[in-house]
Amino acid sequence: MKAKQILFAVSLIPLALYIYQGPIYVLAANYIELPALMRGTIFNTFLIFTVSLTHAIYTLGWRHTLAFLLITFFVCWGYEQIGVETSLVYGSYYYTDYLGPKLGHVPLLIPIAWFMMIYPSYIMANLIGQDCAIGTEQKISWVLWLSVLSAFIMTAWDLIIDPVLTSNPFEAWVWTQDGIYFHIPAQNFIGWLLTTFTVYLIYRILEIRWIPEPMLKPTRTLVLIPLIIYASLMIDSGFSGFGPKALPVIAIFVMGIPLLMAFTCWLRYQAPENT
Repeated sequence: MKAKQILFAVSLIPLALYIYQGPIYVLAANYIELPALMRGTIFNTFLIFTVSLTHAIYTLGWRHTLAFLLITFFVCWGYEQIGVETSLVYGSYYYTDYLGPKLGHVPLLIPIAWFMMIYPSYIMANLIGQDCAIGTEQKISWVLWLSVLSAFIMTAWDLIIDPVLTSNPFEAWVWTQDGIYFHIPAQNFIGWLLTTFTVYLIYRILEIRWIPEPMLKPTRTLVLIPLIIYASLMIDSGFSGFGPKALPVIAIFVMGIPLLMAFTCWLRYQAPENT
C-alpha cells in the first residue's frame, strides 16, 4: 500500500506542473508574464495521462486499471482507425503529423489522450450517480445509465478541444467535409458518444464481475483530483485564445455544468480520511 501512496504522491508533481503551465498560464496571460516552461499538446497530454493513470492505480488497483487502460486503447484506436478509413464513425477527416508517430492512420498519442479524460469523467459520473440511486450498482440498467452519463461528460470536452486543435497553428486533424459546429460535423460528437459509451460499458460490466483488489476507500481529497483535472482542461482548452472566440462561453456551460454537478456531489461525499 505504501508503494501506491508514494506513486500517487509523485503524480501530484505533473498535476501541479500542468496547472501552472495550463490554466494558470492561460488566465494570467493578459496580466503578467510568467516564466515559460515546456509547453505543447504532446507534453501536456502525457502530464495529465500520468496523473489519471496513477490516480486510477491508487483508487481502482493495478488489475482494474490495466483492464480500463487496455479497453480504452483498443476500443478508441479501433474506432479511430475505422473512422479515418471509412468516415462512418466521426465523419470524414484525417490526422496530420502534428501529434507524432501513427499506428495505421491514428497517432499513438490519441488513445493516451482518450484515457487521460475518460478516467476523470468516470469518477465524475460515479460522484453524480451516487446521489441518484443506492444499492442498484449490480443492475444492468444502472450500468447502462452510468455509461451514458460518463460518455456525455467526456464528450463535452470535445466540443471545446476539437475547434482548438483543428485551427491554426495546430491543425492536428483536418475535416474534409464541412459541418454545423465550427465546420465540425455533428456526426463527430455522435461518434465520441459511441466510442466512450463502448469503453465505459465494457469496463463497468467487467468491474462488477471482478473482485476488487484490497485498497483504501477514496478520501474526499483523492476524489477531488479528477475534478481538478477536468476543470483545468476546461480552462486550458476553452480560454487558450485559439479557435473560435465563443469557446470560453461554450466551455463554461458545456463542461461547467457537469463539473458543478460533480462538485456539488463531492461536497456531500463522505469517506474516512485514511490516506
